[in-house]
Amino acid sequence: MRPDVLQEQDDLPPESPISAVSILFNGNPLAIWIYDAITFQFLDANESALSQYGYTRVDFLQLTLSDVVLSTQQPSLGSDDGDRVRSQANVVQRHLRSDGTQIDVAVRSNDVSYGGRPCKLVIAEDVTERRHVDAELIQMAHHDALTGLPNRMLLSDRMAQALSTAQRLKHKTAVISIDLDHFKKVNDWYGHAIGDAYLKHVAGLLTSRLRGMDTVARMGGDEFAIVLGEISTVESAGLVGKMLLQALNKPTVIGGYTIQPRGSLGIAIYPEHGSDMDEVWRCADAAMYRAKRAGGNRYIVAGPDASSSADDSAALDKRLREMLEKERLLLHYQLQYSPNDAVRGMEALLRMQDLGQGYVSPDRIIARAEDNGMIYPVGRCVVEEVCRQMDSWKSVSASPMRVAVNVSPSQLMRKEFASEVADSLAKWKIDPSCLEMEITERAILNFDEISTEMHELAGMGVRFAVDDFGTGYSSLQHLHRLPISTVKIDRSFVQRLCDSSSSYPIVKAIIAVGHSMKMEVIAEGVEQEEQRTILDRLGCDGMQGYLFAKPMSPEEISQALGKAHPNTDTDHKISPPSIRQPASRQVRSISA
Repeated sequence: MRPDVLQEQDDLPPESPISAVSILFNGNPLAIWIYDAITFQFLDANESALSQYGYTRVDFLQLTLSDVVLSTQQPSLGSDDGDRVRSQANVVQRHLRSDGTQIDVAVRSNDVSYGGRPCKLVIAEDVTERRHVDAELIQMAHHDALTGLPNRMLLSDRMAQALSTAQRLKHKTAVISIDLDHFKKVNDWYGHAIGDAYLKHVAGLLTSRLRGMDTVARMGGDEFAIVLGEISTVESAGLVGKMLLQALNKPTVIGGYTIQPRGSLGIAIYPEHGSDMDEVWRCADAAMYRAKRAGGNRYIVAGPDASSSADDSAALDKRLREMLEKERLLLHYQLQYSPNDAVRGMEALLRMQDLGQGYVSPDRIIARAEDNGMIYPVGRCVVEEVCRQMDSWKSVSASPMRVAVNVSPSQLMRKEFASEVADSLAKWKIDPSCLEMEITERAILNFDEISTEMHELAGMGVRFAVDDFGTGYSSLQHLHRLPISTVKIDRSFVQRLCDSSSSYPIVKAIIAVGHSMKMEVIAEGVEQEEQRTILDRLGCDGMQGYLFAKPMSPEEISQALGKAHPNTDTDHKISPPSIRQPASRQVRSISA
């Protein structure tokens, strides 16, 4: 309908039998009304308008514009300059219905002459439902459905705003990355309904502890993030982290169950840890993962080199992907010795060349693989490569050598893991007892998740060792219930074995506990003859470290094994290149 159609019929009375105008006005599905431009009195309205506003025709024609349009949106009476609906299109106003309810109306208007009087013709489309749907869509696009917190998309916008303000006002802003500790157990033990209620509780807990200028977001799962809008010092961000941890440590009752939220927090600050918010976010995320690997329930502020560390991590991720595409990882092997100087086995160590700086440490490679989700293909590839290498050594060694591989708890939580290992063992015809899997002591905290796969592998004959024993929080009860055959004393205790602040009682206790549970005990990081002597005296079953042998390439191991005269049962000496062995030591090989 053309808004000026009535203007063309100058001085046309409402009852004039003009069929086209009557159809367009009275038969229009949109609400249309006409009011006096001077008095704002309604002069006519179609049936759609009467239905939309809930009036009879008689009642509606007794009203003025001020009875329908909210006072804050009314034009000034008698003033063309203040008329907000004059010759405008798609102006959304809030109108009142007869029952007092408010509706959103898209208003389009034009000047007309009606009965010889200057009037306004208004098309008023009810868009209340449409705006409600639009608002819901916007809410869904920018907020987490469960907690109502901003999601990743909105967080990115808030981070950009925080950075812009920080640059303009020359102050600092911070990002806090949060991951809840052991959240999976809440879902497994109490059900997903309790888990969801727990997440909403945490969302409220975090929000209530922060300022209006700060943003709390849920990134998905049990991950949250916070943008601190304005801080004065790096230390103040640390105080916020401490305060949040204290809040998370308070038990709460949800659905009749007492749950104690705990979390791992990583904190990074602009401009100290990055020149843009993406860089700061990567540093905060990396710091959070360090807190998680350190046992959780703590916060870590990114170090001064966090930015370069984040870049290094990205480069490491790329290198890992390239190695996996070639389906061949670089492994070195470090020999393990018994007290009688016989080789009892070796440990496989994942290697990656770091140009100009030697090799990237295995711990860092595994940590990155866990962080970026590549731990599954990496772990699968390591087991396959170890089995392939053991097969190649059959031609140079009289007896098979036990090889230990490090395994992440994430791998043991996968139902397919045991079958994948079995496939590799069968493919290369390797005796399962020659494969030993090392898990960290902290992995035992995930007893319920890893127990099934461990028992299935142990049933095949695969052995298990607990690495870094003494540094975690494992329950002896769980340790006894798992198929563990070996514990390895962490190198930090061995290094202090001869110091004045001696770790001697701890090492002695670990050996005694291990033996009481019918387990072998191996000491890592043995570098001094005096350490070896003490460990011998305490009854340690095996040792590993630079005093005996450095990590060697597969070729060096082959050469060493080749000197063992594989067709005889006589003792043989394994002396890797560049490693000085004590003159009195006669090195013998023993079977697994």
